[in-house]
Amino acid sequence: MKTSALIIILGASLALPGFAFAADNILQQLRSDVYEPTASYDRMALVQNSQIEPMQRSKSTWMVSDDKPSGFSAKAQTNNSGNYSSYGSDINLEAVITWNSENVFRGLQESKQNIAGGIEISSANLYGGIWAVKPVADRFGAYQDRIDIYAGYGFDLNDTIQADIGVTGYIRPDNGLLFAYDDSVEAYAGISLGGEYNPALYAFYDFVLERFVFEASAEYIIPIARTDLVFGGTLGYSNDNGFDFGYAQADVEIVHNFNRNLSIGIGGHFAASTETTFLQGLALSGKNSTWFGLRLRASQ
Repeated sequence: MKTSALIIILGASLALPGFAFAADNILQQLRSDVYEPTASYDRMALVQNSQIEPMQRSKSTWMVSDDKPSGFSAKAQTNNSGNYSSYGSDINLEAVITWNSENVFRGLQESKQNIAGGIEISSANLYGGIWAVKPVADRFGAYQDRIDIYAGYGFDLNDTIQADIGVTGYIRPDNGLLFAYDDSVEAYAGISLGGEYNPALYAFYDFVLERFVFEASAEYIIPIARTDLVFGGTLGYSNDNGFDFGYAQADVEIVHNFNRNLSIGIGGHFAASTETTFLQGLALSGKNSTWFGLRLRASQ
C-alpha cells in the first residue's frame, strides 16, 4: 500500500510554455510555440536527459530508463550542447510515471507487468529523489516491490567530460516467491562525453548484496517537429556475489512534447543476456526478452 500511495502522488505536474530547441531553422519554426530561447548546456544522456534549468544536469543511460532511478525523462529534452553549470540556486522538480509490460533491471527481469514512477528535486549540481516499482497482475506473489531513494552530484571534469557520483538505497518491503533480495545500499560513479550520441560509462557497487555492475550506454535523438524519435543502446556486466553475466539492451521510443514541461512517450525494448536472467512463466529460464512501455513526464 505504501508503494501504491507513492505512485499515486505522481499525478501532480506543472506545465509551462517555453524552451528553445537547437536545431535547424525549419525545426525551430515548427517548435516555435513549444520552446523559447535559453542558454545552451551540455548534459549526460541516459542516466538520462533532464529538463532542469538553469543547469542541464547530466544523466547517463541507466538513469533514463523507466525501471531505474531516476528514470527521469520521456527523453523530451534534446538539447545536448554545453556543460554543467554550478550557478543558479532555483529548486527544480520533475515527475515521471510509467507502465511497462516487463520490468528489466540491468539485464535481469524482476517482474512482468508493472507501474513505476518517482519524483526528483535538484538545485545546481545536486539532485535527489525517490523511485518506486510496483508489479501488477501478480497473483502468486512472485515479485518484490522496490523503492529507490537516491542522491547525487554532477560536475565538469573538463570542457567535454562530465562526471556524476551518488548513492542509492534500495528498500524492498516484501519478499516474493521468485525474488527475496534484502534492503541494500549502492554507490555509483560515471562519466559522460555528451554530444550527439551521449556516450556514458558507469560503475555501481552494492555493499549489502556484494554486487558490482559496469554499464556503457549511448543514445541518438531525431527531432521531428514536436516529436522525438529516440534510439538507445546499453552494454553491461554484472557480478552478483559470484553470479556473473553480460547483457545488452536496445530501445526505441517515440516521444511527443506538448511543451517544455510535459511529454508522453511509447517505446519498444529488447534485451539479451549471457545467462538465463529472463522470465518464462514463473521461472528464470530465458536469455532474451522483448517488451514495451508508456511514459508520462512533467517538470517545473
